[in-house]
Parts: sequence; C-alpha cells; structure tokens
Amino acid sequence: MALAAIAGGVTALFGLTTRYLRHSCRWHMGGPLHEALADGRPLIVASWHQDVVPFFHYLANYSRLEGNRPFRMLASRSFDGDVTERIMRPWGFRFVRGSFGKAGGSSAAKGLLRALAAGERVALVADGPLPPAGVMRPGAIYLARESGVPLYVARAWARPQILVPRTWFRMALPVGRAHIACLSAGPVDVSGTLEEARARAEGELRRLCEDADALLYLRRKVRGGIRLAARPL
Repeated sequence: MALAAIAGGVTALFGLTTRYLRHSCRWHMGGPLHEALADGRPLIVASWHQDVVPFFHYLANYSRLEGNRPFRMLASRSFDGDVTERIMRPWGFRFVRGSFGKAGGSSAAKGLLRALAAGERVALVADGPLPPAGVMRPGAIYLARESGVPLYVARAWARPQILVPRTWFRMALPVGRAHIACLSAGPVDVSGTLEEARARAEGELRRLCEDADALLYLRRKVRGGIRLAARPL
C-alpha cells in the first residue's frame, strides 16, 4: 500500500514535470549523444546524480518518440529501488536490480551486459548511488570495456534552477522558463587501466560542467557547437 501510494504520487509529479520541461524550457543541445541515440545502436550513457531530473526527462522523451524503446537502468534491491522502478517504468525505463560493488553486483553487471548484447541502451548515474558526489564510479567503464559498446557522458544544467537542500548530491531543478544545456561527449576512450579510463571519463564530465556554465552563466562560446530546440525533441 505504501509503495503504491508513494509511487503513484511521484509518477504524477514526474508527468507534470515532463510537460513543464518539454513546453516551457528552451533546450540547448551540444555534442554527439543526440545523434548517437537517433542512430538506434546500443550505447551506455552516464550523467551526474545532480542532473537526474532534466537528463532523465530528456531520455524519457526520447524513448517516447521512438515508440517507447526503453533504456535499461540499475535499481537497488530495497524499498527505494521498488519505488524508483514503479515510477520510471511508464516513462520508458527498464531495470536490473542490484548495484555495482555490493552483494548482487556481479548479477547486476551481468544483467546490464545481457541487455547491451541484446541491443538495448543503458543509462547510469556516474557518481551513484552513494556519496561522494562528482566522483565517477568505475561501473560504466567496466560495462563499456566488457561489452565493446560506446560510452557517452552528459551534463544537463539549467538557468534558472534551484539546488535542493539536504540532498547529498545537491539535486538541481530547473525553474521558470529555464534554458537547459544538454551537453555530451564521447565515445569515451576506455583503454588503459580501469583507473586511467575512469579518470578520463570523469575529466570529460567535468569539462562538460565548465562548458554548461560557460553557455548559460558566463555567455562564452562552447566547444563543439550548440543548437537550440525550443521543444527539445
């Protein structure tokens, strides 16, 4: 009963937020991810935990336009994971239960690798599920190396926005008639040691953070070119 009530309320909120982000915000697209998604091939994409609201709405909208072709994600074997799965499933996400680096991590990795082998796309939180924020975890690197599927990293950042207090990753929420920079890089080079590849991917994400700030707050030219979509997809 509690799961259904919580999931129902948050699902309704997710739907309202989706309409707001689609119709009231102006999206600035940069980097290769948009085209890679349109290509239809399997890929892995990772973004910061802080960006989950605008970025996962972007993926949900993309899934809807493709006839609900789902993205595969991880959800923990917990009540929170149950809620997450119940909320996200109607919006084009399917789940493997477990997490990297914990009991069940091996089966979770195998589940994601099977999904990639079947031609699915995997979306991961780069610095989740636990603190510290802004530190790339090796899970996405491991999947890219084992599967041979390209890894992309992305940043979704808005102006104006608020940072939600008491969230360890400082969740960002666009407000008003926000401009949202959805920037990406990749495929990331995952050669060398696992730590070298992890540091390389984290460096790309940090560069995207600087580029998003430059575009939205400092009004500087950003590498790779930007195109504007008043309605993102």
